[in-house]
Amino acid sequence: MEYQEIIERRKAILSRPVKPLPEDRLASERKLFTERNKRSLEIFEKAKNLIPGGVEHNLSQNKPFPLAMDRAKGCHMWDVDGNVYVDYLMSGAPIILGHGFDPLDEKIIGIISEKGPATGLTSEYELRAAEEIIRHMPGVEMVRFLQSGTEADMAAVRIARAYTGRQKIVKIGGSYHGWSDQMVFSLHIPGTGSLNSRGIPNGTYANLVDVAPNDFEALEKAFEDNEAGDGIAGVFVEPIGGESGTHPVHPDWNRRIRELCDRYGALLIFDEVVTGFRLAMGGAQEYFGIMPDITVLGKIIGHGYPSAGAVAGRKDVMSVCHGGLGEKIYLGGTLAANPISAAACYYALKLMTEHDAVRRASSYADRLTKAMNDLFATRSDLGFFVYNFGPIMHYVTTSFFSVDLSSPNAFTEIITRKQAADDYQTVTMAHGLCTLAGTRMYTCMQHDEEAMNKTMSVWEYLLSLIPKG
Repeated sequence: MEYQEIIERRKAILSRPVKPLPEDRLASERKLFTERNKRSLEIFEKAKNLIPGGVEHNLSQNKPFPLAMDRAKGCHMWDVDGNVYVDYLMSGAPIILGHGFDPLDEKIIGIISEKGPATGLTSEYELRAAEEIIRHMPGVEMVRFLQSGTEADMAAVRIARAYTGRQKIVKIGGSYHGWSDQMVFSLHIPGTGSLNSRGIPNGTYANLVDVAPNDFEALEKAFEDNEAGDGIAGVFVEPIGGESGTHPVHPDWNRRIRELCDRYGALLIFDEVVTGFRLAMGGAQEYFGIMPDITVLGKIIGHGYPSAGAVAGRKDVMSVCHGGLGEKIYLGGTLAANPISAAACYYALKLMTEHDAVRRASSYADRLTKAMNDLFATRSDLGFFVYNFGPIMHYVTTSFFSVDLSSPNAFTEIITRKQAADDYQTVTMAHGLCTLAGTRMYTCMQHDEEAMNKTMSVWEYLLSLIPKG
């Protein structure tokens, strides 16, 4: 689906009143959810006394309560009550080969049993992993491993400022670049500013420039206004748009940012925590044919194994990460590039190439996107639709992410639409589908016809609960 059609169809949904589930049907579905997940509820009730809010995971579906998972294999997960789910969360996108992919797990088990988890010193696997990343990503010549995407984004900020000698960082509204102080601004929905910044000092954002997505005029003005002062050190972008494409980019957006960075001497920073090795083996930089100066990678380089992240880029840019006292920037992480994470990266990338995993996951996503759009077309009164960037799928039901904050009662509208989407997700989860945030679905090469049939039957059931007209 092309950019302009996505924008127009989102606006069409926003022009209509949201369609919540009738109270009697919603009550019945919540009852079913609770009856199916008694052990998860017990765990949640205990967790509330031990863990703030009773849940650790930002990606968890928390209404009516979060589910506790027991295991995962292929494209499925099983919870502690024995219920099985077709999984489209995929640990937040890193799983491409499928959960518990034996050829990968066997390698990692061997490393744990033969070598142990970590020494705090160099192992050959970090070199192998770096070589594989560089081999695939056209804009990468050097790699520095870290422990998460958040850490990698923090490092990218520091690298850009050290390399350019400038201070300002441009962040596109609605995008997510980890939870460090300087990046928690205009999260999820463009224009929300410091809404989520409790606990962050007021002056933290002094060197952050917030630009609305696809606002070409504001982007150019940001460069012009800051040229005489501290200057723009770098521009952070999610190359398919904020929230992994929830706010899709105009076809000319990335190229224009590249042009402005070149003109003003700033660095283009692609946050490829989701798109790297998922959109294509060479990431969004291969997909769009636009080379960033810095590439941020996260959990995807470890295929779900923990403590995985990296910042990468051109050699001259990455050179600020080494040198003598006072010459290099400070980065740390005792478990960064540990043998388990680095080996998982090396072997996962090898196996993804060998099994053509990205193409297979993309092919399934293409077919599921078409099937869901065909189904949604039977309910023109709803306006639901799906679009995908390869194996990154977005389904739009209430369009709560797209509410214009300048409109009257914007926050009330967001809350109302978000609640309806959460209720839809309660139904899909109760019937065996696990998606992300009621808006997103990630596919892997293990999704098959059985998974597709299950997915479609659940969506058909959900539509049957929503009154027509």
